[in-house]
Amino acid sequence: MKKEVSRILSILGFLLFFGLVLSSEFRLMLALAMEYVFFPLSSLKFYITVFLMALLTGLYSNLIQKYTVDYKRMKEIQKRVSEYQKEYMEAVKQKNQFKLKQLEKRSEEIRMLQSELMSMQFKPMSYTFLVSIPIWAWLWEKAYFSYQHVKFGTTTEFFKLNDSLFYITTPFWGTIHVSEIHAIFPWWILWYMLCSIAVSQLIKKLLKVGV
Repeated sequence: MKKEVSRILSILGFLLFFGLVLSSEFRLMLALAMEYVFFPLSSLKFYITVFLMALLTGLYSNLIQKYTVDYKRMKEIQKRVSEYQKEYMEAVKQKNQFKLKQLEKRSEEIRMLQSELMSMQFKPMSYTFLVSIPIWAWLWEKAYFSYQHVKFGTTTEFFKLNDSLFYITTPFWGTIHVSEIHAIFPWWILWYMLCSIAVSQLIKKLLKVGV
């Protein structure tokens, strides 16, 4: 039963991810649902909201990793696979056919270990998607609609937006809208990634994730 629930949650997580990427209507639907949850944050500067969301997703993802990943088992598998690959490469270089035949007998076992390792890595990712994808959709749509209004005068009935909250004064680019493109990405995405990396590393150390 536990495995079935885990599988369903994993599938749901990846469905949310592909829905976000492939369907603007689905992304908007998620954003509107999250607006009901996070509407108290609507009066904050958008960059502060982004930081809070990075903090929330960082905490959630690290808790997921801490309690769903057996790091002792993961390190054991990584070590065994690495040793096998090293032995195999040495046998190939030395053209040691006897050793290669011995290693070939273990190839199925190694493939199973690699499959287990991949599952251990993907499971927490899919769980994290369940929270992070709706949050991302919400941030994306709010920033997008504000920018459309500022740039083109386009209005929206989906969100009540105060465009002044979406501006920030930066050290390098001056006062900009958070959706303006800088270094390939909209500024708010760069800010989210920076906050997420910093917060996740701090939380990882505090929770001793991976130890």
